[in-house]
Amino acid sequence: MKNYTNRQEVENYLLITIDSSFYDQITQWIAEIESYIDTYTGRNFVAAATASARKFDGTGKGSVLIDDCVEITKVEYGEEAPLTEIVAGDYLVYPSNTLPKNKISLRYSVFPEGLQNVQITAKWGYSVAVPDQIKFIATVFVSGIINYSLNAEGEVSSISVGRYTVSYKDDKQWQDFDRANKMLDMLRKITF
Repeated sequence: MKNYTNRQEVENYLLITIDSSFYDQITQWIAEIESYIDTYTGRNFVAAATASARKFDGTGKGSVLIDDCVEITKVEYGEEAPLTEIVAGDYLVYPSNTLPKNKISLRYSVFPEGLQNVQITAKWGYSVAVPDQIKFIATVFVSGIINYSLNAEGEVSSISVGRYTVSYKDDKQWQDFDRANKMLDMLRKITF
């Protein structure tokens, strides 16, 4: 699990104490919501602790768009081993002042055009730690699953999130759900 939320956060949000016999179920729901968030947005919100290599297509231009990452440790290109390594000072990573990084530009040359001929070694992911927005979204979604499971009285509305139905017992929770959905849409990765 990536710890997008936890039982304590959910209990605090719902102002309830969850019986220990349901801890395993809560853990499963959290894992399912984490997977839903990642799949829906096309992102991994917590970067890997170690760097790994991924291949991208060379554009014949000075820049290549890459997957979200928090740190790049090596940039290489070529069709066969050994690949040609680009020295750290000869490329720039964008955006320069925020995470995630998702573009590399060469300062003095271009990436050769080709399929999977650019290899980037990086810590892949959106952020080093779980972003506050993701904590909020996951907490609201898991809370909605619990409300639905409890047949919460005063239920305002029910709707599906992934393979689960969520419900909210008052207008504030419903507004939180609406806000969480809008935040999730804004975090969705745009692909071309």
